[in-house]
Order: sequence, then structure tokens, then C-alpha cells
Amino acid sequence: MTATAVRPEWGAVPDQVRAYIESRLGAAVAEAQTCGGGFTPGLAARLLLADGNRVFVKGIPDEHPMASVYREEARITAALPESAPGPRVFWTETSGQEAGWSLLCLEDLPDGNPDLSPGSSDVRAVVDTLLLLRESLTPSPIPEAPQMADVHGSYLCGWAELAESVPADLDPWARRNLEHLAGIEKGWLDAARGSTLTHGDLRPDNMVMSGGKAVVIDWSYLSQAADWCDAASLVPHLILAGHDPASAEQVLAPLLGLVPDPDVVTAFAAAFGGFWERSSRNPAPPNVPHLRGYQARAAEAARRWIAHRTGWV
Repeated sequence: MTATAVRPEWGAVPDQVRAYIESRLGAAVAEAQTCGGGFTPGLAARLLLADGNRVFVKGIPDEHPMASVYREEARITAALPESAPGPRVFWTETSGQEAGWSLLCLEDLPDGNPDLSPGSSDVRAVVDTLLLLRESLTPSPIPEAPQMADVHGSYLCGWAELAESVPADLDPWARRNLEHLAGIEKGWLDAARGSTLTHGDLRPDNMVMSGGKAVVIDWSYLSQAADWCDAASLVPHLILAGHDPASAEQVLAPLLGLVPDPDVVTAFAAAFGGFWERSSRNPAPPNVPHLRGYQARAAEAARRWIAHRTGWV
């Protein structure tokens, strides 16, 4: 997968941070491979140690605006039950008192991100992982996790915001249907309430293959929701990988079929499509140059999905 993040190389990490990591690992780092997936600017490296062991370490300075995201990921990942398809946690450092960084050390998963293109065997593995997530994370192992609708509902309203000042370059289909899109984009909120711990940001680069199975990584957003929400959020990424909307829905039918009202899925698609469309027009965050391009592509995939479901022209 093409690199999408701008990250520090291992040698550019401050000496005291590298020394702290090696002290926790109990061995010196012999080789380091920087991982370029995702959109956050922190350290993400696969490390080969002098004793022959391998680990994955990620981290960011505590004063960085995204440090809280790393600390949340450490908390959530450590709380995942053994039956869940998540990475094994070796140690975390989130106090800031040792290295001045928030750090997370995980097992090394060497097989790369899943291929979601039509015909790939990885697609079946990802569906199996989604089914296992539903089984192992219901009820939520973090019972105090807020509802996804409460966490994300306030900003998943991009079409309504765009309607207030319609961009000149807005896609013609979206322009013609803007009023309808704004009218449905909150229609998923009540139906999304549930007791399943959700990932909230499922994409191919947030999964890694290991022994023919898909492992879900980057658990950065604490929430619980209905057991279909994570599956629904993956539909646009199947479209981006080459599926047409109908086949993407068919791939995820075992989970999308849990939604009692088809209009709820359409509203969910509209909510995320509007968020991506609006967000893609914002300036790029510092050291995150590829995020807006990804959001523009995701918005286009979501438009295709919504058009398929509604028949709007």
C-alpha cells in the first residue's frame, strides 16, 4: 500500500525516547522499518531487536495535539478480549513521566494490509473478522464507552453545512440532490445505538493480515454502537477497491442484514459521505498531506453507494 503518512524515522526519534523504548524491550534495536499507512504523523515502526524478537512500536510526543488519540488507542487495545481479532499488547506508556511520549508496543504483524479487490481471498477473511468483532465485543468490554451516535453525530452532517454555502465545484449529482442528502443524513442516529464496542474507522490500512486472518489495528476512537455499524462503514472502501455498490453490499450482507430498516443504512451512507465531502475541502493538517485526497475519494465512493440505494439521478 502506498505511503499516506509522513512519519519520523527511528533514527530521528529523540535519543532519550529511543533509550526508553529499548529499556522496555530489554534489547537494542537492530533494524527499524517505518510504516507509512494511516494519516497520523507519529512514530510507527516495525523493530527487529538484537535478540531476534520483533515488535511494532508507535508513539508521539505528549505535547502533540494528537497525543490523546494515542493514549486512547493504548487504553482500548489493552481492553480487547483475547477472542477479539486485535493485536497483542506488550506494553504501553501513557503517563508522560518517563519518555515524554505516549507509546504503544504491539506484536509485529508482517503480512501487510488486506486486498479488498473483487476475487481476493482477503475479502472473506475481513468478513470473518467483522463477524468475530461482533461476537467478541458484544457487550462492550468497556461498558462506559459512549454511544457512537453521541460521539460522531454532531459532525456527521456535512451535506447540511455544504447546503448553506454550496461550493462551485460540488459534484453535479450531489448538487442536484443536496436538499435530499441533508434531509436524510441524521436518520441513522437512533438505530445505531447499541452495546457493541466499535472501531469507528475501519479501512484497509487499519487492518493487517496475519496467517490468513485479518487483524484490526488502530483502535483510536472509543464508542459502542449497533453491531452493524463497523460493517456499514467499510462499504465505501470496498467500492474504492473495485466493487460496484451492489456487490459491496452483498459481501457484507451477513452484517448489513442485521439492520431492520434499509433507510437507516442509506442515512448512514449519507452521513459519512457528507462528512468526507465537507472535510476534503479543509486545509491539510500539519504533516498529514494525503488525508484530504483520501476523503475526496471516499466521498466519491459514498456518492455512488447512496445513488445505488436511492435511485436518485
